[in-house]
Amino acid sequence: MPVESFELENYRVFRQAKFSDLPRMSVLVGANGSGKSTLFDAFSFLKEALTQNVAWAVARRGGFRELVSRGCEGPIGITIRFRESGNRLATYELKIAEVDGQPVVDREVLRYRRGSCRRPAKFFDFRRGCGEAITNEAALEEDDTKEKRGTYQLDDPSVLALKGLGQFRQFRTASEFRKLLESWCISDARADAAYSGVNTGCMSAHLALLHDPVPHSLLAVEGPERQLYPSLLAELVEEFRSYADRGGQIFVSTHSPGFLNGAEPAEVYWLVKEQGFSAVRRVSDSAALRNLCAEGDALGALWRRGLFEGAHPQ
Repeated sequence: MPVESFELENYRVFRQAKFSDLPRMSVLVGANGSGKSTLFDAFSFLKEALTQNVAWAVARRGGFRELVSRGCEGPIGITIRFRESGNRLATYELKIAEVDGQPVVDREVLRYRRGSCRRPAKFFDFRRGCGEAITNEAALEEDDTKEKRGTYQLDDPSVLALKGLGQFRQFRTASEFRKLLESWCISDARADAAYSGVNTGCMSAHLALLHDPVPHSLLAVEGPERQLYPSLLAELVEEFRSYADRGGQIFVSTHSPGFLNGAEPAEVYWLVKEQGFSAVRRVSDSAALRNLCAEGDALGALWRRGLFEGAHPQ
């Protein structure tokens, strides 16, 4: 169930940003403060909102006013498109608002298209703790089957409907997506006690993570090049790619031209600041960068030379 796009709205430095057509491995570059860590924090936020609740996840980040983009009232939005087990493109949309000083789930929707000629079916649609869900999802494989819906009331408007409904097999897509989020792993080499500060120790820690028999549905790693010899970077990139080939999905942020040299143009995104907010760029969307890569230039060298428009290597 790979994630195909990830969209943020009013989340700190991301006023409106979308990562589209995500490959199995994505490499993210950008100057300090451009939003790399914020993106990874958004991954963590969504997982924490599921395993705990929205109020807990918001409080961990200093409260709603600290989390919402500067100058914005909200709501904070996260939208994910992914392939469910039937290979249909599903969309999960979460909106978080502040009501009477408390963060609540303003809206939460899960939908996918039932057939080529049908509008996307809302398998659940909740607003501030109250909503509806389709109760006969398994029968909807037949296009002419009529939807049956039930009404539900959550005890707490800061709890995700996905958390409750996703525990029941009858809500298959919700259950699949819940398990996908619970499997996410967000790792930071700076904070991980397994990173000993010794090159061989760091590489061993990476390999232990990447050789897990059951890959995480999404693995996000910040700065894997820290404390590593440059000669090990090419090998590390291939280990990440092998992990993705076994079924995981990778997000890596880096400052290393050497690491970037091992990536493909379609795998590389960079962040730039525009009017105080972060915007997303992709190497494969730039004709100039595509042509230079086709002529044999390495991505790391292009990054070091400042040819990623609007970004400045450090």
